[in-house]
Amino acid sequence: MMWKVSFQAAMTAAFVVSSAVFAPVCAQDAEPAADAAADDALPKPRKEAKPFTALVRCARAQGDVHVLKPGASEWTVAEEGRYYPLGSSFRTVHEAGASSMAEFEFGPEAKVKLTESAEVSTRPGEIGVSTRTLVLKSGRVRVSLPRTLNEGLFFVAAPFFTCSNLAGESQFDYQSIGNGDEVLVRCVTGTMTLEGRHYKIPRMAAANHVRIRTTDGDDLISWLRGESGDCKVILDQGLMAEKNFETGETKDVPKTYDFVLSPRCAVKIFRRRSKVSGNMIVSTMAFDATGEIKTRCAFAEGRSNLNSGELVITPVEVADAEKKKAKAASEETEEVEAVEVKPAKAKEPANNAGAEDEKKAEEPQEEKKDDKNDDDI
Repeated sequence: MMWKVSFQAAMTAAFVVSSAVFAPVCAQDAEPAADAAADDALPKPRKEAKPFTALVRCARAQGDVHVLKPGASEWTVAEEGRYYPLGSSFRTVHEAGASSMAEFEFGPEAKVKLTESAEVSTRPGEIGVSTRTLVLKSGRVRVSLPRTLNEGLFFVAAPFFTCSNLAGESQFDYQSIGNGDEVLVRCVTGTMTLEGRHYKIPRMAAANHVRIRTTDGDDLISWLRGESGDCKVILDQGLMAEKNFETGETKDVPKTYDFVLSPRCAVKIFRRRSKVSGNMIVSTMAFDATGEIKTRCAFAEGRSNLNSGELVITPVEVADAEKKKAKAASEETEEVEAVEVKPAKAKEPANNAGAEDEKKAEEPQEEKKDDKNDDDI
């Protein structure tokens, strides 16, 4: 009897021990299934919303607002709430006694506003291309984009320059003048990049205003002027031959000049195509707020052997030249005084009286008057 009880107790103890060992193993096997069930229960992360829609929506239309659809030959009235395809042109017409305004949406947070008499066009969208381009035609255009918009998605273009990497709010006052155009670019908030032929502003920040005037034709001229804030302009200075002293090889590398475009500072770029070689000859100049030239360079596109390099003398060189000039002038004065003194010492006493008479004759008239007064006294 005692043996039977001990055997049952031993079997019970063994069962308890095996259960304690087997339970964690079962729990471990059950954990992945529980985690998978928990993952299914959690909400999946939302996909990032696209910044632009496939079509352009007319959000607001006040006054005379018109649209020119792709392939159409006549303008029609733009309707609020209606969507229009990319490649359409939009305009507002200002009439006496009535104001015009229109707002178009490219996406949930991407808007373009036209005021008074203004006109823009959009470039047709291609399959798989997510970028949008707004082409300026005339008037005041205000662009509002998300501050977090990725680079390379929205562009503002004109015949002679392009703005890219826009984020925040910006404003463009564009007009055609004669054989060219003029635009006042204002970065209200956020940043943007502005690039034209032979110049680039890598970053315009809030409160930066730049005026750009360009003429077309054979003599193409670009003129930039700072209106507000300071922004860096990178000026093209052609190609320069650079030699590698280790390998002895010579290669052409682009040369640039960085200039800070502050208020009243200006940059002028002149272009002319050579009648002999056909190359484009370019001359760049930068002026500070006082009108003093700070840099000047002339070069031929694609030709490193036709490059003037920097043509403006540095202030240090000017100071050295002034010192040398002053020193040379003082040396000449000392020599002249020595020549004038030597004849006076070599003269005889008899002639000294005549020299004194000549000296008195050369004295100012006031001294002669004083002498007369002394004689009278």
